[in-house]
Amino acid sequence: MDPLTANSLFNTVSAVVLSATIIISCAWVITSIVTSMKQRANTRTRADVYNKLIDKFGTSAELIAFLQSDAGLRFIEEQSVEISQPLSKILGSVRLGVSLALTGLGMLVVANTWDMTLGNDMYIVLALGGTVALTAGAGFIIAAAVSYRLCRMWGLIPGAKLGKSDAN
Repeated sequence: MDPLTANSLFNTVSAVVLSATIIISCAWVITSIVTSMKQRANTRTRADVYNKLIDKFGTSAELIAFLQSDAGLRFIEEQSVEISQPLSKILGSVRLGVSLALTGLGMLVVANTWDMTLGNDMYIVLALGGTVALTAGAGFIIAAAVSYRLCRMWGLIPGAKLGKSDAN
């Protein structure tokens, strides 16, 4: 491959990767902001409903009687906060970590297989990108393992609590 073609290929790949990274990052930021705003509005609404309900009852005995009734139980169930599912979040982290690690490993294999045939710039991009993706993937996998262990220790995973033999 002549240097002009390799340089053109390098510039094209760089532009595509950079554009995709910017678009994905912006989408992630917007999604995070919208989700946060929805959760904040939901929490405010829930707090207002509870405050109005408490104000409506004259005594605490009336409130307790309402909460122990069928209507009160239904009200509490409707207003309950969605329980976080730590296993699904941990599994998502493992999935992302494995995908990044395999992508990084593939990039390193391609970089070392074609060595300098693609040109020095392409080799550097593939080797550097592969190293970054591989280490990021390993970081996600390690973070998932630590999260799983902490969730077990804190009893957030049903039926899985660390015993004294597991903690050492």
